[in-house]
Amino acid sequence: MLEAFATYIENIAKDDGKHKFSLDSVLEMGAVCQALSLLHEAIKAQRPIIIGGDYDCDGMSGTALACFFLKEVLAYPFVNYIIPRRNTDSYGMSVELLQAYATKERLVQETYTPQGIIHAKPLDLHNALFLTIDNGATIPDEVYAFLRACNTPLILSDHHEFLEGRIPACDAFVHPLLSDNHPFKGISGACVGYLLMLAYAKRYHIKMRPQDWTYMQVLAGLSTIGDMMDLSQPYNRHLVKRMDQTLQTSMPANLAQIYQLKNRLYPQTYKLGMLSWDIIAPINAVGRMDGIEGCVHCSVVVDLLSKPTANPYYAHLLLQAHQQRKNLIAQAKENLEVVVCGVVVHAGGAIARGLMGLIANQLLEQHASSLSLCWRYQQESIEASLRSKEIDLIALLGHLQNNGIGVVGGGHKRACGMVFESQQDFQNALLYLERHHAF
Repeated sequence: MLEAFATYIENIAKDDGKHKFSLDSVLEMGAVCQALSLLHEAIKAQRPIIIGGDYDCDGMSGTALACFFLKEVLAYPFVNYIIPRRNTDSYGMSVELLQAYATKERLVQETYTPQGIIHAKPLDLHNALFLTIDNGATIPDEVYAFLRACNTPLILSDHHEFLEGRIPACDAFVHPLLSDNHPFKGISGACVGYLLMLAYAKRYHIKMRPQDWTYMQVLAGLSTIGDMMDLSQPYNRHLVKRMDQTLQTSMPANLAQIYQLKNRLYPQTYKLGMLSWDIIAPINAVGRMDGIEGCVHCSVVVDLLSKPTANPYYAHLLLQAHQQRKNLIAQAKENLEVVVCGVVVHAGGAIARGLMGLIANQLLEQHASSLSLCWRYQQESIEASLRSKEIDLIALLGHLQNNGIGVVGGGHKRACGMVFESQQDFQNALLYLERHHAF
């Protein structure tokens, strides 16, 4: 899939100059005016702003983008962020995760050094503003109730499919699916945050230096490639083209540092079609292994990307994580029994949660199947990561639920996570997949 996508990028990332985009159209993506007002009120009152990000390239680059805009462009110092640990936490924001920060079990502002982690600080969730990036569509209502009790408004921004078509409880929701009256179809979660920040700058007359918005454009472009967004959509194509121009002519020092370190091992120059391997793969490696003993937290990525300056040690940690991921994948696959049943190929067992999607991708590439599935045990339930060439996985999730199979999940049409309530539900799902080849 990645090879085909790289070719796709090279062929289609060309701006034809016929499309024009207005920031006024951003206001059509849900309660954007309310979100901008809440953000402005928090800044005027100097309330803490907490970004709730996700642990993939889209979520981490989007979190870094929001931090960059608030800290570097607005010079607003009261900003923190939290990102779940993929291998130990549930997806997205949860009450359990927020409670861990409220009780100081978890800390923020961790700084990694060769000697260890320093400067970690507690997070105060009271009288703040909470903004999600890339993970609001499936957030439980209990999170809103928890934050409301802390007098902290909640802005949800996302691009994922809604579960059962329902918008979660919040004070404002920003999402491209909430209207058709805008040109930003099929954008990434970070791109939603990017447009929201630009809309804020326009509404409140913030002067931005060209290097500021071009750097934010780079981060939004990384997320577009990293989340494999549809580049036939004009705005995505426009964004990637401009990112490519920046990376060719004036690559930010933090990303240039990664190429510099790679060049010590083998010649490596920037090429758009190779971006998924050169930059995005190390970023995703950190997120996939976060929570596994001996692996670094996503804060390494966010802190590296939130400033366009060189950070040699953090760049080194990214490349180190990339190699760790390769080693863990090889170890996991040694004990996997791959099963091919009709249009489905699947394998699973005692696998770290963060490796499942990568194995599912490899299964899909290596077998002539329409759908791949990698699964793991989680107490009584079965967690699974699915990848598809043609089948709409969100529609499939609905079909399984309508046929009495106990399963929940979310994601995209071609990449989706599911949790089956029991092993029997999982077996029933496999039988359903074997019998039904079209959805």
